[in-house]
Amino acid sequence: MGARSCLCGRLARVDAGARAIRPYPHLHRDSNVARMSYCHRYLGLFAFTVGSLASAAAVRAQPLPTARVTGEVFDSLAMRPLPGATVQLVTTEQPARIRSATADSRGLFRFDSVTVGVYLIGFLHPLLDSLGIDGSMARVEIASPDPIAVALSTPSPAMLIAARCGPTQPGRPQGLFVGRVRVAGGAPLTTAARVRAQYTQTVASERGLERRTPSQFGTTDGDGLFSVCGVPAGRVINVRAFTVTDSSGFVELTVPNDGLMRRDLLVGPAIRTRSDTASRGEALSGTARFRGTVRNAAGKAVARARVVVLGTAREATSGNTGQVALATLPEGSYTLETRALGYQPLRTVVDLDGSAPTEAELTLATLPPAVDTMRVRADRMAVPLAEFERRRKLGFGHFLDEAAITARAPNNVADVFRSTPGVVTMPGQFGRDRVLLRGTGMTGDCPPAVFLNGLLIPNEDGDLDAIVNARDVRAVEVYARTASVPLQFQTRNGCGSVVIWTGARSAPAKK
Repeated sequence: MGARSCLCGRLARVDAGARAIRPYPHLHRDSNVARMSYCHRYLGLFAFTVGSLASAAAVRAQPLPTARVTGEVFDSLAMRPLPGATVQLVTTEQPARIRSATADSRGLFRFDSVTVGVYLIGFLHPLLDSLGIDGSMARVEIASPDPIAVALSTPSPAMLIAARCGPTQPGRPQGLFVGRVRVAGGAPLTTAARVRAQYTQTVASERGLERRTPSQFGTTDGDGLFSVCGVPAGRVINVRAFTVTDSSGFVELTVPNDGLMRRDLLVGPAIRTRSDTASRGEALSGTARFRGTVRNAAGKAVARARVVVLGTAREATSGNTGQVALATLPEGSYTLETRALGYQPLRTVVDLDGSAPTEAELTLATLPPAVDTMRVRADRMAVPLAEFERRRKLGFGHFLDEAAITARAPNNVADVFRSTPGVVTMPGQFGRDRVLLRGTGMTGDCPPAVFLNGLLIPNEDGDLDAIVNARDVRAVEVYARTASVPLQFQTRNGCGSVVIWTGARSAPAKK
């Protein structure tokens, strides 16, 4: 009533002015009635006009059709869905308007009520950041309410290798090692870091078959990302990262068969001190700590397991509950080696950071039986050492008995073999020396076939410390020429054989 009255008041004022110029003879003589009749007619026309305009606006304001956009994010590097990816949908007309969704545990995502238009859709994930790559992006055009499915993925290993390393080169391994170098404690990487990857290979030369250790290098960018091309697929590589002041230890990694190896490396400072047990007379220390539990495959604790931080001369032995602890360790990525009687050796890569203890479960696999069960009636080493003495009398090979080994006071297995005829020791990984047999003009220096207590043990690089502890070596047989190797210790490796017998050595006689 108020609005109408107001509108009618304005119309009445307009009518009064109009009568002074042109009277309305058809109106009732009662001016009030005339004005009200006119007002009502005018309001009717106004209502019709407003209604028409509202109908036209309603036609124009009809909602645009919408559609549902669904899809999957897939990790082509690991060949599995990529959960947790942040999927973004943006229209090409308004790039500032971004819609986001998170991929679920199956890598699936969904956008509801997406209006007609042209869109770009892509995704973000920490995996992409760690590799310095972008995920796939798709163009989506919505013209109807029909649902649309989109597939997003990371690059495949082959695509990533080709992008980082270029075209395939004949005779060169085509694998790629990528990751990020980080500084212990979270400090920024102020200078570029270098990453070295080494591996062994057998090549034919004028001297015959030779084993070599090629090295490939990579340098970090401003974000700490690195790429090392030319590593062999399906093979073990030993890597190390270093800056001017900090470094990691030697880390042993196995490159997958697809040729792409991904792992970050941690670098940190290390304090060098003298050590009677270090292979080169020094140990590495720092502020890092390690805690772990040694168990077998059944989950039972393994006592008296020896855990060594390779290259640092730091080690500890597990207690009755399998727990082991090491303190004052250098910071960085290092390899732990765990050994226990009756179990296969285990190597585990750990990142040691002084800000908090590093923890890990160390699970050992049982050694498979190598010989049929036999009943032993004599001392465990009596029969083998009797055969040892019999072969020594024959005069083939070189023999080191308990007394000779004790006199050498070896800190590592390579010390046992130093100055032994036909044997050469060379620097290897983890600060340890390799034991090789001196070759001829046809073969060159080569790693021997290794027999531990009569059983052939795989060993490709002459790192005998990876097989046995120096303090457990009781007797050694060295056959530097294949023609002198006894029948039971012969192989087709093209080199000689080394036979190691273990057991507790007698304490040296007091003077």
